[in-house]
Amino acid sequence: MKVKGSYTKGLISRCTNYKDSDIIFTLLSEESGIQNFIARGAKKPTSKLSGHIEPINFVEIYYSSRSSLPAVSQIQSINSFLEIKSDYNLLLQSQYLVELSEKFFTDGTNNKSQLKKLIETIGQLSNTVHHKLIILVYEYELLKSYGFGLRIFECLNCSKDLEKLSNYFSYINSGFYCRSCLKEMPSNEELIKFSIEDQIVFRSIERKKYNEISKLNIDDILIKKLSDILKKSISNVLGVQLKSSRFL
Repeated sequence: MKVKGSYTKGLISRCTNYKDSDIIFTLLSEESGIQNFIARGAKKPTSKLSGHIEPINFVEIYYSSRSSLPAVSQIQSINSFLEIKSDYNLLLQSQYLVELSEKFFTDGTNNKSQLKKLIETIGQLSNTVHHKLIILVYEYELLKSYGFGLRIFECLNCSKDLEKLSNYFSYINSGFYCRSCLKEMPSNEELIKFSIEDQIVFRSIERKKYNEISKLNIDDILIKKLSDILKKSISNVLGVQLKSSRFL
C-alpha cells in the first residue's frame, strides 16, 4: 500500500552526511516544530535534491512518514539567503539566530509565527548596518514570546513602578530592582546597574517603538552591554550557553 506523503515548510538548521550518498537534516518547521528527515541520494551530483539541502535554507519539502525518520522525495528552495552566506560575519550571526531559535522551538506544535519572525530577522541582517541591534530585538522578543519576558517597568521585589532613575538588573530573575529594595537582595546575586538611557532601549523594544530606537544615540558599548545581559538571561533559561554565541 502506497503511503500518502505530506508537504511542509521550514528552515534547515543542520545537515549531516549519512552513508555514501544520503543526508540527514533538521528542519525548523511551521507545523511540527523540530523535525528530522533523510534525503536519500542527495549527495549524488544528478540528484534533484542536491543544492537545496544546506543550513539556513528556507524550503518546502514533500516527504513520507513510513519510519521514525521520514524520507524526502521533493524539495524546493524558497529563500537561500545568498547575500547572508556570502558574508562571513552575517553567516555567523544567522547561525546564532538559528541555534537560539532551535532551543526554543517546541516539538510537535505549530511554530509558524516564530519561524516567520526568524526568517524576517535573518533577511533584515543583509539590509542594515545595525546587525547587533537587530539581534538584540530578536533575543528580547523571543524570550517574551515563550513566557520569559523581562520585567522592566516595575520592581521585582516590591512590584512598584520603577522611577526614572538608575535601577539594577538581575539576569537570574530577568528584571529590575529599585534602589529601595537593593538592601534586601542576597549578597551573592549579580546585579548590573542600568542608567535611564540604558533602560529606554529595553522599554522601546517592549513597546515596539522601533523607529524611536533607531533615533537613539546607541553606541556599540551599550549594545554589547544589553546583548551580554540578554545572553546571560537566555543561558539562565536554557541552562546552557549557545556555542555560536562565542563567535559574535
